Amino acid sequence: MTALAGCAGGNENDGGNKSGNGNGSGDNEGASAGSGLSTYTYVNNAQSYNPPRHDAINLIADQFSDLGLDMEVDVLEWGTLFSRVSEEYNYSFATWHTFFVSEPVTELNNLFNSGNTGPGQGNYSGYENPDLDEMMQSYLAEPDPDTRINQAHEIQKTLMDDVPTMPITHMPQAAIYNKNQVGNWQADLANGFNSYWTMINLEMKGGENTLKGYWPETLSTMNVLGHNDESKHVYQFNMMYDFLVQLNNNAEPDPEVSLATDWNRVDETTMEYTIRTDHSWHDGEDLTAEDVAFTYNYISENEVPLYSTQSQYIDNAEVVDEQTVRINMSQPLGPFNLAVANLLPIIPEHKWADRDNPSQANIQEPVGSGPMMFDYWEKGSEFGMTKFDDHFAPVSFEKRFWRVIPEASTVWENLINGDLNYEPFGRIDRSLDQNQDNENIGTTFQTAPTFWMFTPNEREQGLDDKQLRKALVETIPRTPIVDQILFGFPETGFNIVSSAFGPLHTEDVTKYEESKEAARSRLEEAGYTWDDNDMLQAPSGN
Repeated sequence: MTALAGCAGGNENDGGNKSGNGNGSGDNEGASAGSGLSTYTYVNNAQSYNPPRHDAINLIADQFSDLGLDMEVDVLEWGTLFSRVSEEYNYSFATWHTFFVSEPVTELNNLFNSGNTGPGQGNYSGYENPDLDEMMQSYLAEPDPDTRINQAHEIQKTLMDDVPTMPITHMPQAAIYNKNQVGNWQADLANGFNSYWTMINLEMKGGENTLKGYWPETLSTMNVLGHNDESKHVYQFNMMYDFLVQLNNNAEPDPEVSLATDWNRVDETTMEYTIRTDHSWHDGEDLTAEDVAFTYNYISENEVPLYSTQSQYIDNAEVVDEQTVRINMSQPLGPFNLAVANLLPIIPEHKWADRDNPSQANIQEPVGSGPMMFDYWEKGSEFGMTKFDDHFAPVSFEKRFWRVIPEASTVWENLINGDLNYEPFGRIDRSLDQNQDNENIGTTFQTAPTFWMFTPNEREQGLDDKQLRKALVETIPRTPIVDQILFGFPETGFNIVSSAFGPLHTEDVTKYEESKEAARSRLEEAGYTWDDNDMLQAPSGN
């Protein structure tokens, strides 16, 4: 509790102002950065956006100050924070809830491949390891799933020994809803209870026909090729657009609910898909094999940044006959359905063919082919979709809306009285702890592939030293964060590939103590010292 007390009521400058020492305590006021070390900036979301994470970041920054680092916390609007870290690389430490994947090594290759360190290319930590690059490439080219298991374990061991990123908490997937109005919540691996699989299986109750949710901030675009991969966009587009394959709740591609009714690996670099011939776009035009081939070629040829991870594996797509599309890969990719076909939205050629810069296109009324159609977008207040009656995997409700409501107390009041009937954010906080036993509230939890990450930017002075990164990890109070900030809902983090991935996960990775004493001992052994102000000094010669 001592550590948490230092966090409560910490920096809440939601306007993006900077303040020193994380919690503004001034403990190291007047001290300077240690020799060879920098003043480090921990970017933080506003308290109103995610209060627990805001508090946790302040707490961690405070602990780093106690270790002897010169710290400042920069509170930013979420979109600005995300861009600062993922595109500009202008930060020292970052923490958020990551990430959306159905195939873990595809995402790890994007995040940690030494060739992806350019601005916006995905490797925002700046970590470089040619040996790991080779391990990940071997995994991704391997067609045998059983062989990939051992390869995945070696990749995890390497990453958890080098700690370019550390899971702070393994967050559960959470369905929070008004149980008088909606039920039968079934999560999938990647998008949890906001997945396509969840939505097409929901059951409405008590005569309700509208799924009513909220989000703490407005959507910023309707461009499915031009958003920045935030969950607030992903959760909308995964219902407006179809994908070649969709996953069921066992993380398996399921032809019963996919745009493709069958698929076949022709050879190590060729996939063929059988496309439904009785499906249409939301504007009534037929959806054809030409649309599918167009989508894959268009995204690849235009080098759409959002899908750069997927398009690197696409050479071209061609129509074989009225219902068959062949995808030719640029390099072997074993888990193609999980890493590409499950993630690229199919777009209508008649709407997109004349757009030269798809990622910058101004889209006001998107046309897809998914179970839900665009209805209205009142920027800053509400977004709505309606049911697409002709879809092959229909939803059971007629409408869905998200209303912008920043205050958690208002959200819970609306959930309990039925003005909202689900909580898309899955927020784990004090309000959930206090209201989960209300007679109108239902909750369902499932192990998630996601976690709160701690990522040091290795481009910053000193953070390319593995021993310093390990010491910082040992300084993070993971258990107090779980017990006191997150009310015991998640588990403490220890491995970058969660147990949600089944046999791809391993427990056999380097474990780290939660101990500042262990961190200090590690740093002393590595040659670090502390000056008279207890500021950390880099080893001689650094």
